[in-house]
Amino acid sequence: MKKFICLICLVALVSCTFAQEYYSTNTNNTKNKQKTTEKIQRPDNYNELEARRVIFGITFGPTFNWMNWKNHKAAPEGYERTSPGGTKIGLRYGVNLDVDLTKSKNFYVSTGILIEHTGGNLNFNENVYLIRDSLVRNMDRSYKSIYFTIPTAVTLRTPSFSNFIICGNIGFYHSFNLYSRYRSSFQIDPSAEDIEKESINHITTDWLKDNEVALFKESIFAGIGVEYVIKNNLKGKLYINYAQSLNNYFSKNAKNSLTGVQEKAAIGTVEVLFGLSF
Repeated sequence: MKKFICLICLVALVSCTFAQEYYSTNTNNTKNKQKTTEKIQRPDNYNELEARRVIFGITFGPTFNWMNWKNHKAAPEGYERTSPGGTKIGLRYGVNLDVDLTKSKNFYVSTGILIEHTGGNLNFNENVYLIRDSLVRNMDRSYKSIYFTIPTAVTLRTPSFSNFIICGNIGFYHSFNLYSRYRSSFQIDPSAEDIEKESINHITTDWLKDNEVALFKESIFAGIGVEYVIKNNLKGKLYINYAQSLNNYFSKNAKNSLTGVQEKAAIGTVEVLFGLSF
């Protein structure tokens, strides 16, 4: 009997020892899991998309363009090219790629493939050939071009707050001319009284192929934007950029037929770009 009681006491003692070790082990495991969860779950809603090394997206939106003549000093007095005012509405669209090269997840190198529709208006004096005679006329001329563009830029993004991310970008547009046209408008007899444009005294030509536009256009741009985390890896974005061309819109062969002065013009652009990131 005494042996039996001693055996029961021994089993009870061993059971209590194992139970204590089991409880201690489970408690430690629970604490470790909580710590691991706390490390994974960031309190600032840092979305997985923000931490991705490569972000692919699409972009599109209207552009507002104007053209300025850059060769005033070389032209004789009275023959300067000027802008008749207003802007020409264009379009920019394509795909973009952002690559994160740092550990901060806020600094990206941006590139892509874009199509740009742009142009402008100029006013100037030039020879106009009508049947047999050559007459000097003041004319308004509209230009439009389509470019294949590769941007290289730096994009900065803030951490998200309420799913919003504030952004800024600066860089260059490297553009290659695909298509260029121009259209001229002038009066045959400038001394005549002002009459309706539909009359025979006012001529507006068809859009003609422009062989005097430079093949390459280099522009610098900068702007700000906002991005919104829609769901998981999907973001909507809105950017407003200002771009200014750095080289001549025209080629070296473009010269005024009246003065012989080489044509030089630059294009300024304000663009409102919408897009999605995946």
